[in-house]
Amino acid sequence: MVDSVDSERDRVGQTFKASMDEPVTDGAGNTVIQRGADVTVKLVDDKQSGKIEGKTILTLDIVSVKVGGREVEIDTTSITQESGSRTARSGKVIGGTAAVGAIIGAIAGGGRGAAIGAGAGAGAGTAVQMATKGQRVRVPSETRLTFTLQQAVRL
Repeated sequence: MVDSVDSERDRVGQTFKASMDEPVTDGAGNTVIQRGADVTVKLVDDKQSGKIEGKTILTLDIVSVKVGGREVEIDTTSITQESGSRTARSGKVIGGTAAVGAIIGAIAGGGRGAAIGAGAGAGAGTAVQMATKGQRVRVPSETRLTFTLQQAVRL
């Protein structure tokens, strides 16, 4: 990848610059696409994680390669890049705020205060998770992605 892709900034249908990291050869070992050839990659799907659970998944496809000064459309497999689980993060945030609430409640009101504080803390943690965006996925510049041709390309 020459350009970076970011789930918080970029939208489905947007295209990005990339380049061939290795030459493409035919069955006889002849180079048909040079290393360094310009490639256009498209963001074809963006599934955002939920507020509490799930993963953000970006799907990228190569749409064309520049060969001999002209754009050649190609059909490749899609590549997906995904975030870590939002579920695990939510559990940590909600559990952590519940624990803090329980400690504060225990200091303020003993056992009953701890239970009330834990509930209030869990509610606050859930509210924080609901207010934040889904997990972020980034494909930085210089990331090497491997696509596979779906059908032969006529050059």
